[in-house]
Amino acid sequence: MKAPFEDQDFEAIRKKAYALRHNYFDDMEKHLLNLEASLQQKGLNVHWIKDQSSLTESINALIQSYNVRRISFDSKIPFEPVFQNRMEVVPLETEENSSDDLDLLVVDADLAVCDTGSLVFLDRKSQCCFNKVKNMAVIVNIDQCLASMQDLSFFLALKYASKEQIMPTDIKILQQQPNYVLPSDLSYLSDQMFTQEPMNVHVILYMNDIEDILTSEILKESLYCIQCGRCLEVCPVAASHDNLSPIELVKINSLDKYNKAQHLFSHTTLCGACEDACPVKIPLIRLMLSEMQVSNMVVKPSRTKMLYSLFSKRSKLNKVNNSFFKFFFIRRFFGRNKNLSRYFSNQNSDFFNITYEPPYEDNPNELIKD
Repeated sequence: MKAPFEDQDFEAIRKKAYALRHNYFDDMEKHLLNLEASLQQKGLNVHWIKDQSSLTESINALIQSYNVRRISFDSKIPFEPVFQNRMEVVPLETEENSSDDLDLLVVDADLAVCDTGSLVFLDRKSQCCFNKVKNMAVIVNIDQCLASMQDLSFFLALKYASKEQIMPTDIKILQQQPNYVLPSDLSYLSDQMFTQEPMNVHVILYMNDIEDILTSEILKESLYCIQCGRCLEVCPVAASHDNLSPIELVKINSLDKYNKAQHLFSHTTLCGACEDACPVKIPLIRLMLSEMQVSNMVVKPSRTKMLYSLFSKRSKLNKVNNSFFKFFFIRRFFGRNKNLSRYFSNQNSDFFNITYEPPYEDNPNELIKD
């Protein structure tokens, strides 16, 4: 079986993906309003939530409203410590074969499609009990939405192309109000064993504190990420440090500039591997340099200023790249990390391989072609 896009120009596909993400974020408010209207037409409740504390309060309000006794979570957000002492938090592994139904399920949607109001779940543990839940809260991160249903198969294939992981085996697309299935009141005149009732579904459009990122035309491109994990796979610093991906590094630094300034400089070498691997063609090097410049203005220690001066001139350092300078650079800034030092010492290609090509600023939408 051929891999996705095997016979196609992968660079052209990356440009198309960048253009589609640009198109969504350029008119994000319009797309999200379309999503809200479509969800409400299906009978689903929609809530707009700004940050994690407000999200927890919203879940707590649902718990009180539905008098929840049994709850389960299928989310990256750590809700369990907040609620486990107040009610029965049921592991999803045990709920599949349980005879008791949940009062509330809180689950992340992997994607949402704005023009059709569709919620997409990929290999979710909780999918086995969707019909056993009276009430469900679906968390939709607004940066993981697609403008059109015709983009869904494209981005799914792109996310899993050329990776060891196979495509999801269980893709559930919620396109209408689901039903809660429960045993019927049997009588000798009836052979109907089950009845169905509409489920109470609350869709939470979660902004996740990205307002500051959205106001920056440069940083906004970091939100184009489709969470494929490729930048993490190829990053030598992530492998040697704390498994923090380059795209996460940019977002963290942009949300907390003062405290993360030193963190940014010590967790990237600007080798460019992440940018080459990104299937959405996010300009990660430009984003990191932009954040370094901000950090340089905020934090004044001499080491930070020296690092910024060095990193910001890397395109010039290409011209003077030689084994002595490479050795000096590795020892000076990464000498304490043996894994990272060994990685750079074994590289045969130019170490300072950063180029500055502005990404499709004239008209990105021209790249959206079938």
